[in-house]
Amino acid sequence: MPIVQRIFAMDLGGYGMFAIAESLTRDDIPCPSAYDRARNKHRDGLASAKSAVRVILTNVRYTGGQIWNKQRTQEWLPDVNDVALGYAAVTKWNEKDQWVKPEKIVHEPLVSQEPSTRRSR
Repeated sequence: MPIVQRIFAMDLGGYGMFAIAESLTRDDIPCPSAYDRARNKHRDGLASAKSAVRVILTNVRYTGGQIWNKQRTQEWLPDVNDVALGYAAVTKWNEKDQWVKPEKIVHEPLVSQEPSTRRSR
């Protein structure tokens, strides 16, 4: 995970998200959407965006954390008179107060340092 480590190191070094994204693009490091083109057809995959850097820096998994119960799947019968049609499902976000966030590290961190506290969580 040298790219993730680089992003965290640059953040701790005082670089902003835009500067980090520009640095990755300048050094020809593929953006996250370029790694899985089939899943990211709607993106060009040419340059790193500051939104991708923000997502990486705010993902607690990189520092050994985990959050459970962020989403739920709601299912219903589109036609209650014809159950053979099956059910429909949609994923919904739970309220933040329903998320389960352990106080301790739950797995080996990929980076040892916490990201900058310059941005709100």
